[in-house]
Amino acid sequence: MKFEVGDTIRYSCVTGYVLDGHSQLTCITNTASAAVWDFPVPICRAENTCGGTLRGSSGIISSPNFPSEYYNSADCTWTILADPGDTISIIFTDFQMEEKYDYLEVEGSEPPTIW
Repeated sequence: MKFEVGDTIRYSCVTGYVLDGHSQLTCITNTASAAVWDFPVPICRAENTCGGTLRGSSGIISSPNFPSEYYNSADCTWTILADPGDTISIIFTDFQMEEKYDYLEVEGSEPPTIW
């Protein structure tokens, strides 16, 4: 199938899977005048898994079952992709951890940080 600049495509997943990424992609022209998608192609992942990849100007990261409690032994890994030179800002609007059991680790920060 051939796509033109301005065309859009929608993604969805079958029951039992959730979409990791943007559900709608638009064909745009990049700085080199090449036709590209405005976001990476999303993937479908099993509903009970935790984590994913974010790319773009904004996004939301939340734990499984939010705003309810997440399941025991949840191990979530989120990857935030940015272009070289871009600044990544993380704003917490609701954040709770159980002492001695939960932690947040931010890799790629200078210096590396763990809470």
